[in-house]
Amino acid sequence: SNFSFFQRTSLTTDWDQYILLGNQSTCHIFRNKSLLMNIQPADSPIVIHSTARVTYADTIGYIRNFPDPIYICEEGIANILSFAKVREAGCIINYDSSVDTFVVQGPGKTITFNCLPSGLYRHRVPSTGVCLVVTVDSPDEGYSPRQIASAKNARKAMSMMGSPSAATFKLMVRDNFINNCPVTLDAIRVANNIFGPDAASLQGKMARRPPEHVDSELVDTRNLDVIVIADLMFVNGLS
Repeated sequence: SNFSFFQRTSLTTDWDQYILLGNQSTCHIFRNKSLLMNIQPADSPIVIHSTARVTYADTIGYIRNFPDPIYICEEGIANILSFAKVREAGCIINYDSSVDTFVVQGPGKTITFNCLPSGLYRHRVPSTGVCLVVTVDSPDEGYSPRQIASAKNARKAMSMMGSPSAATFKLMVRDNFINNCPVTLDAIRVANNIFGPDAASLQGKMARRPPEHVDSELVDTRNLDVIVIADLMFVNGLS
């Protein structure tokens, strides 16, 4: 099983609202479980070695939108994120020597770890909680201005063509049914992600509803031997 090292010192700061970035920790360990969510028993408990004694952590929780589990050790003295594990999770860690600060960049979120007089690098948790990854609030977030402009042109061209369905419009663009059309398949995809289905192409259409149940007792099963005869007629080679 994994293990980590603690060094017990006389710290007077309220560490429940601080997170340390530890480059000597092999896993994430928090003492304050109120910072975590989805708390559950760990599949693989860990052994924690400190200058005081050896203890175990058999419970984990999660930071919002962060994939790695956080081990809970309420007997510890601090909340620690492993430097190596944060980097393995896809976050970019930079050091700014001008202000003696580590900057951790996640997808859409950046948090800083400032140096304390003791030499530890800590991040103060805001009232909203810690989050290394931010969910997308606006549909057009994550797309470049060029992609957004192309998506608007694709939706405009779709309207000019009589508002076909997205699948039909993709077929028209892919097979070059429209001469000199600047719209690309990627622009149609981005338009669907940003604007959703085209309302004009949905008008007059009904969602399929499940058929009503047919009671087998009402079906006449007396005439089972039925012979069906059909004549085929061809006109210009078509049946």
